[in-house]
Amino acid sequence: MTQILERSREYKLPTYCIFVDYEKAFDSVELNAVLQALVQQGAQRKYIEILREANTGCSTRITFFNTPISIPISTGVKQRDTISPKLFSACLEMVIRRVNWKKLIRIDGEHLTHLRFADDLVLLGEDADTVQKMLNELEKEGRRVGLRINRSKIKLMRSQCAPEMPITLEDEAIEEVGSYVDLGQEVNTSNDLTCEILRRRKTGWLKFNEEKEVLLSKIDPKRNAEIFNTTVLPAMIYGCETWAPTKVEERKLETTVRAMERAMLRISLRDRTTNEEIRTRTGIRDITQEIRKSRIKWAGHVGR
Repeated sequence: MTQILERSREYKLPTYCIFVDYEKAFDSVELNAVLQALVQQGAQRKYIEILREANTGCSTRITFFNTPISIPISTGVKQRDTISPKLFSACLEMVIRRVNWKKLIRIDGEHLTHLRFADDLVLLGEDADTVQKMLNELEKEGRRVGLRINRSKIKLMRSQCAPEMPITLEDEAIEEVGSYVDLGQEVNTSNDLTCEILRRRKTGWLKFNEEKEVLLSKIDPKRNAEIFNTTVLPAMIYGCETWAPTKVEERKLETTVRAMERAMLRISLRDRTTNEEIRTRTGIRDITQEIRKSRIKWAGHVGR
């Protein structure tokens, strides 16, 4: 998503993005639709029958005034079942195949209509009319399998060169936003990393405080560094593969890590300990270098 917004801004391409969220997606999808999707997508019959049996005749039990009541469940897939996200994805794939989306965003000769991860869906188009038709078709086909779009959570974002045009869902205008948190990463139309860097720094401190008891102990510095490198650092650089940070933004991240290192060593700025000595004593990886490594890996992946 970040790359799409970055390129649309660089080449001044009008781009409309609709972030779709479904109401209780795993609970509302029709079981028959899920099984039909599996058949269409070539799943083996024996596995389909196993899934049919596992999801048929289910019920839940509640106690009302000390009286247990059994309630049958006829829709949805099981919550917290490891296969449920895959079943939902298969059903959503069937919905996407049914719609007729033609005028699309073109990237390296390929046509792109949407981005999808589990139940997170982003519709993409170069003009408002196209995106409106896409949304209408998605809503229509989704209802056939029991999926309803959440009106309060659906959002619209457009690039700076895209004209302002209202897009509606069932005659209700969709809220337009300048930024949106998609899959844990904040994206915005100006491709400004300021807010995302701030979010990453806050998330880093949250992770640091979760492991504070271990990180502040002096028993095993090597273990502390390993825990920091595998918990706090990944939280701070999540999604960095698509970043293009400035020196100022890199320094902000470095300053945050340095403050954490000082806390781990129980030293303050008044101690006048050099940054090099602090890094030697903590053994923590350099956050700027980790970002660059991740970006190089991503570039190699895209190149292949």
